[in-house]
Amino acid sequence: MKKIILAIVAIVTSCSLSFADTTLESAYEQLASLPGMSEKKADNVKIGENTVIRNFKSSTAKVDSKTIGQYRDKFVWMTENLPVRNMVIGANNRREMAAVYATPTAGGDYTVLIFKGNAINGDFNISYGQTTPEGVAEINDASVAMDNAELTFTAADADQAMIEVTAY
Repeated sequence: MKKIILAIVAIVTSCSLSFADTTLESAYEQLASLPGMSEKKADNVKIGENTVIRNFKSSTAKVDSKTIGQYRDKFVWMTENLPVRNMVIGANNRREMAAVYATPTAGGDYTVLIFKGNAINGDFNISYGQTTPEGVAEINDASVAMDNAELTFTAADADQAMIEVTAY
C-alpha cells in the first residue's frame, strides 16, 4: 500500500513540475548567458509619451552561420516554455521573431521580457525590466508587421518610437 501511495505522489509531483511556468527573469538569465551575449543596462527606456521600462537590461549577440541554429532553437524553446497568457504581443515567421511578455508584480507593476531573434543575419536580443500597467498598454497597442524576410514591431504612435525591432 505504501508503494502505491508513494508512486501516486511521485506521479503527481512530476506532473506538477512539468506544468511549472518559466519566470521572465529566469528566461532572461538563461538566454543572456548564452556564449557571445553582451549585456547593457539603463535606468529607464522610454516606451511611450509618459511610460518607461525601469531597471532595463538587454543582452545582444551577432552570431555566425554555424551558431545561428543553436541560438534560434534556444530562443524558440524559451518562448514555447513561457505561458502564452503572459504574451502581450508577438510574431514569428520561422526566420524572425519578436515578442513581449509581461507578468504582474506584487506592487502592481509588471515585469517585462522582450525577445528579438533573426535567424537570417544572426542578430539575437533579449531584454528585461519593469513597467507600469500603462506601459503594458502602450506595448499592447504596438503593431507587428511581417513581410517576407522583414519583421517590424513599432509603437502605435510612430513619433514615439518604442521598441522598434526591424529584422532583415
